[in-house]
Amino acid sequence: MNRLFVLLIAVFGLIACEEVVDLDINQSTPQIVIEGLLTNKDTTHYVKVSRSIQFYESGLNPVTDATITVSNGSQVYLYSHNPGAVDSLNGYYFSDVAYAGSIGEAYTLSVNVGGIEYMATDTLKNVTEIDSLAVVLAPNPDEDDEAEGRIYQVLLFAEEPPATEDFYQFQFFRNDTLITSTNNVYVFDDDALGDRLDGLPSPILFKEGEKAGVEIYSLTKEQYLFYTDLSNILNSDGGMFSPPPANPRNTFTNNALGLWQVSAVREGNVIIVP
Repeated sequence: MNRLFVLLIAVFGLIACEEVVDLDINQSTPQIVIEGLLTNKDTTHYVKVSRSIQFYESGLNPVTDATITVSNGSQVYLYSHNPGAVDSLNGYYFSDVAYAGSIGEAYTLSVNVGGIEYMATDTLKNVTEIDSLAVVLAPNPDEDDEAEGRIYQVLLFAEEPPATEDFYQFQFFRNDTLITSTNNVYVFDDDALGDRLDGLPSPILFKEGEKAGVEIYSLTKEQYLFYTDLSNILNSDGGMFSPPPANPRNTFTNNALGLWQVSAVREGNVIIVP
């Protein structure tokens, strides 16, 4: 019997023995997931509430019957679910009135779902002003950006207060539309930034005539740790030597997941003109 014939018998034997096996994944109890943002802008603020999904499930699982309040010890702000009845905003709750968070104030978020209260408290820290934005040619635009004519980068200049421990989040906009990346979270501590933000480059590129915008958010250390944990999860290669994924650290009671972000925000924009 020649070698080829032996191999063919082995292959057909494997095919004949093929069996579909369903993985026995331990299904954990869904957890409440809360995402909330409060800033020093005088506007309506939001809180998003959902439940985590099981291994074989997909999509969102919004919670639409929560009771939500935010308090600073002297005032209580009520939130209502999706006041405009917009399908894409199921699970989103908005403050009944516009208000601005105050620097140095601590704000407590309370989310009650099915009689269980989930709470988190954080303090609104100050954030540095943006001195200026500059437009320069990007050193190495990739082929897609270059084909679209997006060959310009924005540099940000600002002071970095040396006397305090500071943490920052950056968000970037093109023509007033937030540009996000599923694999990148733009957060830094002041050790990484030094005494000044002297020409911090935007991670996205622009073309002539576009409006480029940047926002800087102050973060507490707890918020910063949440985002760095999230970044590690998003950028894990899933290899055998990578640490097993774990939920980002957070400060909610009763094992809720997510983040209550209380931040001051500064913003700047510039029209891309060579």
